Amino acid sequence: MTNWNGNGGGWGGDAPVFDTYFEYDWGGRRWPYPDVWITYQRDMPTATRTGRDCIWHYTPDQDDDGWEALGYGGDYYDEGMSCVDDDEHEKRVMCFQAAELLYLHAAAKGNPIADLCLGYVYAYDRCEDKYWEKLTGWQTDEDLRTPFDCDGHAYRHFRRAAEAGVGEACYKLGDMFRDGRGCEVDLAQAFEWFSKAYELTKDDRPHLWGSAALRLGAAFEEGEGCDHSFEKAEHWYKIATTGLGAEVRAGGSWYRGALRRAEAGLVRVLQELDGRY
Repeated sequence: MTNWNGNGGGWGGDAPVFDTYFEYDWGGRRWPYPDVWITYQRDMPTATRTGRDCIWHYTPDQDDDGWEALGYGGDYYDEGMSCVDDDEHEKRVMCFQAAELLYLHAAAKGNPIADLCLGYVYAYDRCEDKYWEKLTGWQTDEDLRTPFDCDGHAYRHFRRAAEAGVGEACYKLGDMFRDGRGCEVDLAQAFEWFSKAYELTKDDRPHLWGSAALRLGAAFEEGEGCDHSFEKAEHWYKIATTGLGAEVRAGGSWYRGALRRAEAGLVRVLQELDGRY
C-alpha cells in the first residue's frame, strides 16, 4: 500500500479491505506471516470508491503479547459477520481472511484467545478455503488444490486454547470430540471438557457457563460420556436456561438458538421424570 499517509489517511476513501507486505524482517529473520495494512469502512461504497480508509500498519515487533493483532482481528471478524447481502460476499471472505491473518500473528505471540478465535474461523469455514495457513504452509500446486482441513485446524487451535485454560475453548473442544471433527469421536473426553468449561466459566459471563451447562444437560440426558440421569440433566438444563436467558435479555441475539435448545431439553427431561406426555 504505497500511498500510506498515516492514521486516517491511506487511500483517500478507496482502500481495499486489507493489504499485506511480505518483506517485513523481524528480529533478524523473516516473519512467517505478512504484516497488515488495516482499513475501516468510513463511507458507503460507490461504483468508483470502496469507501474505506487505511488506518493502521500492523507489524508484530511492537505487539509482544498479541493483543493488538487480536483486537484488529476481532474488528474484521465482526465486520465479516455483518456482511450478509449477496453483493457483500467477496468483502465478507476478505474480512475473515484479514481476521485469520491477524489472529495467526497473535497466536504466534502465545495469545490463547487468538487460538480460540482461529478455532471459530476454521470450524465454520469462514474463509471458504482461502486461508493464510494454506498459502504459507503448503508448497506445491497440488497441495493448493487440496481442500483445506478446516476441522483439523479448528481442533488443534481449540485444544491449544483449552489447555491454556480458556473456558470457552474447552466446550468447543468438547464439541469436536463429541462430533468427531478433527479427531476421533470420544464422548468421555467431550464430557470431561464440558465439565472443565463450566468450572472455568461459572463466575464469568452467563453465556459462557450457560453454554457449558447446555452441553452437560444434553450429555446426562443421553448418557454420553457419563451416567444417564434425567435428574442431572434437569439440573444442568435449568442452569443453561438461566445463563443463556440472561444473555439473550441483555441483547446477545446469537444465543437465542442455544436458549431454545436448553428450554426444549428441560421440557423433555421434565416429561420423562413426570411420566406424562
